[in-house]
Amino acid sequence: MIGPRTFALLFAVAAAAPAVAADDLYTRFFAGVDGGKLCYLRVYDDAHLKSHPKQTVRRIFIDFDVNARSDETRKNGADNFEAGIGFMLKRSDEWYGQALSCKSAGDRFECFLEADGGTLILTPRGDALRLEVAGGADADIHAEGMNDFGAFGGRGSDDRVFILPRGDRKACDAAFAG
Repeated sequence: MIGPRTFALLFAVAAAAPAVAADDLYTRFFAGVDGGKLCYLRVYDDAHLKSHPKQTVRRIFIDFDVNARSDETRKNGADNFEAGIGFMLKRSDEWYGQALSCKSAGDRFECFLEADGGTLILTPRGDALRLEVAGGADADIHAEGMNDFGAFGGRGSDDRVFILPRGDRKACDAAFAG
């Protein structure tokens, strides 16, 4: 028979387990990677884009800096962290980007773009992240560039899922430099 103290201890350990798992996932894919300053990046060559005519994204990345946050009263953590998304479309050399608000959710991260720019799911795949546009078949991701707005992921596009391996942080930084 389990006594009240033992039961209370077991309950406390069980209740803390999901938070530990979420923290571990956040640490493994964000805070504990490359000194907490990382870039997940995918660049598609012309041959790939020719073979996928409904794909409009040429380059896409998720970047993160554990010490960067617009709300300086909070720190990034598994339950709420800020990252960024950047993408370039086939139609121009312009980068489009937006801040992401994310949280750990089981074995993945749920994120939304600021200013109603859409929602996405980031799921770890080895050392990479699988980015999936969330919100149904008509949902898309849209963000502002220097000259106009860019979007991807709408109905009928080939821009709903991307595998983003870890990339060179300099590539993410260069997208919006100057």
